[in-house]
Amino acid sequence: MKWYFRVVTGMMEFPPKAFNRVRWLLYAKTLKKIGVNSHVGSGFSVIGAVYISIGDHFIAGKNLQLHAFDGYKGNMFDSKPELVIGNHVTITDRCYISCAKQIEIGDGVLFGPNVFVGDNFHGSISMEEIEIPPNERQLFRKGNIKIGKNVWIGRNVCVMPGVSIGDNCIIGANAVVTHDIPVDSVAAGIPAEVIRKLM
Repeated sequence: MKWYFRVVTGMMEFPPKAFNRVRWLLYAKTLKKIGVNSHVGSGFSVIGAVYISIGDHFIAGKNLQLHAFDGYKGNMFDSKPELVIGNHVTITDRCYISCAKQIEIGDGVLFGPNVFVGDNFHGSISMEEIEIPPNERQLFRKGNIKIGKNVWIGRNVCVMPGVSIGDNCIIGANAVVTHDIPVDSVAAGIPAEVIRKLM
């Protein structure tokens, strides 16, 4: 049995995949830049589209979150965020990218499921904020993130603020990247450490 969404305007009905495709195309037009041939799965969420640039041949799975914040809780930042995704990037299901400063993802990058990339924290991690629920604390912009070309980021990886991952790296599943990873490296663990070089 096929399930359909009913469009409010008129009696026209769309299959779920077609409905999602139309929804993505409408959102894509609000981005700062969008290349050719992009496909995104259902359940996606976009915040701050005017600060997000995506290259050609972008593919994403279900429940993608691309969030770019120019302020939080009524306080505006002194500069605009910049989230840049290169060409031929593939992001699988349930990945979240949170940008308040600058995040750059190079060409040919692959994200496994449940990857988190964020350049900001809720609060300053101080005693003055201990009584404030984390979601009510101000958003603090931290260091820029740069992910080089042809990087493979495994399932459940977290990439933290101020990190650079060099070209051609592989980041093993469940790793937490807290410092720079040099080019042509395999890194794994919490915190992520280089375990071998690709030669």
